[in-house]
Parts: sequence; C-alpha cells; structure tokens
Amino acid sequence: MSVIPAGITPFRAGRLPGDPAAPAVASVVLPAAVAAGPLTLLADISEWNPDIADAAYLAWSKAIVIRCAYGGQHDDKAWYGGQRRDLLHTLGAEFVGIYQYLVAGEDGAAQARAFHRIVGAIEPGEVLIADFEEGARTVLTGWYNEMHLLYPPQVHPYIWTYTGLDFGAATGVLPVEWVAAYGQPEPATPHKLWQFTSTFPVPGVGHADCSLFHGSIDQLAALACQPAPPPTADWTYGPPRNLRVTPGRHNFHATWDPPVLGGPELPAYYMLWVYKGPVADRYSLVPTYPRTVQGQQTGPDPGGLEPGTDYILHVAASGLTGEHVKPGVYASAQFTTAHPLQ
Repeated sequence: MSVIPAGITPFRAGRLPGDPAAPAVASVVLPAAVAAGPLTLLADISEWNPDIADAAYLAWSKAIVIRCAYGGQHDDKAWYGGQRRDLLHTLGAEFVGIYQYLVAGEDGAAQARAFHRIVGAIEPGEVLIADFEEGARTVLTGWYNEMHLLYPPQVHPYIWTYTGLDFGAATGVLPVEWVAAYGQPEPATPHKLWQFTSTFPVPGVGHADCSLFHGSIDQLAALACQPAPPPTADWTYGPPRNLRVTPGRHNFHATWDPPVLGGPELPAYYMLWVYKGPVADRYSLVPTYPRTVQGQQTGPDPGGLEPGTDYILHVAASGLTGEHVKPGVYASAQFTTAHPLQ
C-alpha cells in the first residue's frame, strides 16, 4: 500500500477544500421488509461515477466496492493505477471489494490474468469479485480456475462472484456471495451482499448502486482477507503432505502438497535432503544436498545418483535460508533409482 503523496486528492477525483459541496442527499429509503438488526450499506462505483467526495462517503460507510476492469482489455478509468484502492485503505475503509466485469466475448482465463496484472496481491480487508452478467457459465468457470492458479490457496475464500438473481438462476451459478435483485423482497438464495438498487442516494457519490449486509461493519470486514498474524519466534511449519517420488537412473522427480498452515503464511520454499542407503544420517547424506527449492517440486537435477541404488528423501518447508525448519518436521520417502539395464 502506497503512502498518499503530498497534494494528491483522496480518490483522485474527490473534491478539493473550497470546492462546491456534494449534492444534497435525500432521506435514506431502505427496501421494504428488511429484517430487523444491524445493517451495513455500501456502494459500488466505477469510472461512471468517479467524482467522489471521499470524506463524506467514508463518514457514511467504511465499506465500498470498486471496479478495476471491464474485461481483459479495458482498465477502469477510475482505478488510477491502484491509487484509488490505496487511498481507500489509508483513509479508513474496512471492507474493499475489487471487481472485474466479465465480457462474454473474451476468454475467462485471459480476463483473470488481466485482473491479476492490474490488482496484484490481495490486501487485508479485500475480496476479489467476478461480475458475471453476460455470456456462458464457461467464462466464469475459466476465470475462477485461472484465479485459483494465480492466487495461493489462502486467498481462494476471498474470491467472490456477483450476478443478477434471474441471470444467475438461468446460468446455474447460484448461490453467489453477492446477488442483485431490484424492486422485490430480498432473495432467498444464500448470499452475503444484496444489491437492491442502482439509484440509491449515496453521500459523497450521488445516486449509485447500493448493497446491504446484514451485520455490522466489523462483521462484514471479518469476511474479507485478514492481516497475517505477527510471527512468533517459536513457530514452524508442519511436514509437507503427499510426497511422491519418480526415480530415474541418476536422478529423481518429486512433488508434494503444502503442509497444513502452521505459521503466518504457506511456505514458498522447501529444503531437500537425500541419503544413500537404508539410514539417514550425516554420513549417508549425498554431497549435493541439502538444497533449497522454490515451489512444490524438485527442479532440474544434473544427476549424480547411482543407478539401482536405494535412497531416502526428506522434504521440509522452510524460508529461503532455511528458517522455520526444526528437527523431525519433514516428509520422508524411500526410492530406488532405475537399474542400469532398464
């Protein structure tokens, strides 16, 4: 998150001191038959309503949804290279949804890659949203599959879908986290946000799309990405899971799944040890090990193992320089390299 440069107006298009005040906002009118209890209202905005009086809006709601792109070829003109997002966080927004309108004529995976290029890593307090209003379900499926490859598993719960009630039912994507239905009672399909109008009088914005959440802003913020807990001196990762080894004559290929989360984040690096023979000790350690690899598989190996020989592989989650590795916290597998005649 960037620091606000001197002289930059919050939300970029927000009013400067001394500019005319935002238009007066009519009395708040909520949908009929809304259940009693705490409610959080929030607007979703884009380049179609960029003239935001940020202080007035954030005094009304600490939750907002902003558009980053229309398809994969058009960055939202009010995204401003991420400045709007940064300023929202800096000025006290507690829930920020970032959405991309999915275009029917474009590949879903390509649109997801454009989203990732524009938005980058998720930040605390955010959810990432597909705005699915046109085209076939395969566009949304392609977007989701690619987003799950682009973002690590701990981000996946914060990847949401928006759709209209009728369109979502027709394409078979309900339930979704954010559903739109105007001029009718709140939909029965499970959801977290209900967009109930496109003409709500929003302070600092004017008439805009508006959604409601049944709960406090703290409860809504709890549904978004959470800050990583501060690391402690004594934490460590658990052992990697599902270690699999495919031996060759002089080398091997191994893959594994991340450990169950035991620290602030999933590991990006792993340490490997290879031992020759039936006993794993410092005397049987293969000279080119231990080594650190990035990701969840071994990289290219020039060889050096003996054909037809028994080996033991240990894999432990670590940092780049081996931090967070403790004795015994590793996955282990035995393998035999291929015989010379094989």
